[in-house]
Amino acid sequence: MKNEEEEIMESVEKEPELDNWEEKNAKTEEENCLNQMIRLQADFDNFRKRTLREKDEIFKYALEDFSVKLLPVIDNLERAVKSLDEGGVNDDYANGVRMVLVQLNEALKKEGLEEIDCTNAEFDPNFHYGVAVEESEEYDDNKVIEVFQKGYKFKEKVIRPAMVKISRK
Repeated sequence: MKNEEEEIMESVEKEPELDNWEEKNAKTEEENCLNQMIRLQADFDNFRKRTLREKDEIFKYALEDFSVKLLPVIDNLERAVKSLDEGGVNDDYANGVRMVLVQLNEALKKEGLEEIDCTNAEFDPNFHYGVAVEESEEYDDNKVIEVFQKGYKFKEKVIRPAMVKISRK
């Protein structure tokens, strides 16, 4: 009889061990699920931030290609105005061409297109494209002394560097 009682006592003592093991297993499973959920939530948050950043970039530079295509038009209008000024033409037609150039420049500036200022500028290969070098005592070394073609930035991004002549001593 004692054998039966001992077996019953041993089995009763083992049951708490099983319950304890099941609790540990359940807690481990719960922690794994929680960690996985946290990782998925972080991945989703990173994905959301990345897509918002990409969308902002697309909107920010949506007009860049259009602006690049308009640069030759601006160059030609500026040449026309320069020719009119040099020829002393000051009739209504000439004034209309000048007004169109001013309006076009203002509209493009509002959208983010701006001319790269080369006035008394130090040569910077990020903004200037050096096409000629001139020995000169009149100017400091490595200064832009003449602009052959204007350069432009679109919202801080250089879309066409200025073609310039650089001084050397």
